[in-house]
Amino acid sequence: MVTVLVPGALRTEAGGESRLDVAAAGTLRAVLDEIDQRWPRLGRRIRDERGELRRFVNVYVDGEDCRMVSGQDTPVAGGGEVQVVPSVAGGSVAQEVFDGDRVLAENFAPWVRELGLSVQETGSDWATLRLPWSDRLAREGGAMSGQALMAAADTATVIAVSAARGGFVPMTTVQLSTTFQRPVLGSDVLVTARLTKLGRTMAFADITMTANGALVAHATTVYALL
Repeated sequence: MVTVLVPGALRTEAGGESRLDVAAAGTLRAVLDEIDQRWPRLGRRIRDERGELRRFVNVYVDGEDCRMVSGQDTPVAGGGEVQVVPSVAGGSVAQEVFDGDRVLAENFAPWVRELGLSVQETGSDWATLRLPWSDRLAREGGAMSGQALMAAADTATVIAVSAARGGFVPMTTVQLSTTFQRPVLGSDVLVTARLTKLGRTMAFADITMTANGALVAHATTVYALL
């Protein structure tokens, strides 16, 4: 048996169910073939008339993007998990809007929220946050503190993983490495976290931080998904 996780935007096509039990296993194609037979409306939202995955739908097998493995030939073992995630922007497929600011408000400590971070954009494997300039975040000499930038990078990773999974995922930082390129003086910082690998239990991200179009810091993170 394979479990298929259905996002909110597509649940009406699956009788309102958020989790489907599918008997087929072996490959993702076999799983999707059974979905076509049992839930044809859902199947049409995932694959087009030629049987190809629709451009604006992402399918994960045990946390791995199938397009990064073997597409519909990606192996799916019994007891495995398949997750369907519509992209946040573009496309004709019904979409589930990911509310990154809500994730920030509901899942982060007060001191993180006091940084004033806001989510600017999210995609299927990335998120961009804005860290606003504040005199409170400046160290001696007037530049933004490295601690604030590191906290922003850490937070952006959580938002990127949550966007990829369609909602907040409990996780903990395993590693955060940061290099600082130039000081930030009186400017907001855009913090973009891109997932380089998202597995079932681990996530890896590359983070760039820019101010006025210039790179001010770069970070890499490793997270354990709980």
